[in-house]
Amino acid sequence: MNPEILHLYAWDVAFEVPLETIRAQISQAGDGILMPRKGTPRDPAPRRYLHLPLGEVGSGEFRAEASANLYSFGVICITLRHRAQGRTLADFVPHHAPPGVPLDALARGALDGVLSRIAAHLRRPRISPENPEAWTVFRFEAAELQITDATEWMNNHRREVAGLLTGEADPGRLSDQEVDETLRQTFSYYRDDLAVIDWESALVVDPGPAEDVLRVFELANLQLVEYRHYDAELDRVVSRAYEDLSQARGPRLFFGGGDRLRSLRELRLSVADVADEIENATKFLGDWHLARVYMGCAARFHLPEWKAAVEEKLKTIDELYNLAASESSNRKMLLLEAMIVVLFILDLLALFLASSK
Repeated sequence: MNPEILHLYAWDVAFEVPLETIRAQISQAGDGILMPRKGTPRDPAPRRYLHLPLGEVGSGEFRAEASANLYSFGVICITLRHRAQGRTLADFVPHHAPPGVPLDALARGALDGVLSRIAAHLRRPRISPENPEAWTVFRFEAAELQITDATEWMNNHRREVAGLLTGEADPGRLSDQEVDETLRQTFSYYRDDLAVIDWESALVVDPGPAEDVLRVFELANLQLVEYRHYDAELDRVVSRAYEDLSQARGPRLFFGGGDRLRSLRELRLSVADVADEIENATKFLGDWHLARVYMGCAARFHLPEWKAAVEEKLKTIDELYNLAASESSNRKMLLLEAMIVVLFILDLLALFLASSK
């Protein structure tokens, strides 16, 4: 067997990546389109991105083909592809993280190479501090696994597939419960194709390159990265919000509250805008098979829970800052009323002094 092994990474690098500008500047960059290959009923809705081949990267004897996909909402995905030889599925378990191969460093080096070429065009550039983890895909052709019926093959190789995806070289040690959980997100359309999705890896069996399924994996992975990034960012904002609220009786909130509220509004609009872009990128209007695969990824990555957590933190921030703004406004009104009273007293004193002369 000689499967292709892919390591998928994603980084949040900017608020916006201007694809048209970059395509005009870099001759190797080309349009990528997520176009379903299966003959499922669908309302075609191709998703565009910018594909940039990066050539070969490696360390020691390890060599992989690197490429980057650039998305307009500020995400760059790096993919490292290589092939491996083996006789059984267990032989490929070490390729989750090949011994002595700094996959993370190779991917980050590829990202830095892309950024050095496009940094001047990025809108509000940033690098998310959260370290992305590789999501590994094992892609086999149906012929090399001698698959004529994917369902029958899965029934005969459940434990071996579970061992490959969980990274267990001895799958016989896995419990039936763990095997069932690992294989819970399994999808097939034709008799000779298969997609099994786990938390850190996936198995894809297809007569062809299965680029449509791989792009769905990439979109789900980048969505997870974006939600994680904004969840961490909002944690920091919530912490600052509690700090500001605790100082609501001090001069900092009185004089600086407006700047903080403006920063909050900008962040909220930014999060909402990116969330809409991500949701639009993962809409498969009527494409049943890819929709099922995406929903499997979403369930495995807990994307609805991540989205709910981000929305809840936005709600918390709104409540905290509205409370702080209300407190600041009340204090300003109190000061204004005090000034009016003082002016009234001064006016009375002036009248009294004038009448006593």
